[in-house]
Amino acid sequence: MEITIKEIEKSLKSLPKEFFGQVNDYIEFLKSKYTETKAGKDWAENLTDSQKISIEKGIDDIKNQKTYSHEEAKQKIRQYLSEKSE
Repeated sequence: MEITIKEIEKSLKSLPKEFFGQVNDYIEFLKSKYTETKAGKDWAENLTDSQKISIEKGIDDIKNQKTYSHEEAKQKIRQYLSEKSE
């Protein structure tokens, strides 16, 4: 099934406004990834220092078993969203 712009707009309208910045960042990431892929560039070469640090932190968390199972993550997200909607 092909996603339409109308469906994306509907999804965006259902999001809390505090997520708009993150959505926009992701859209910009996808646009640059698409552009660089067409040009034969590796998008990872253009990561910011902040993004590289974040990735390294994630790798360290995995090595040190500071991770959550899928079920634990879903529960934390449910709890967060519940608290934000009150």
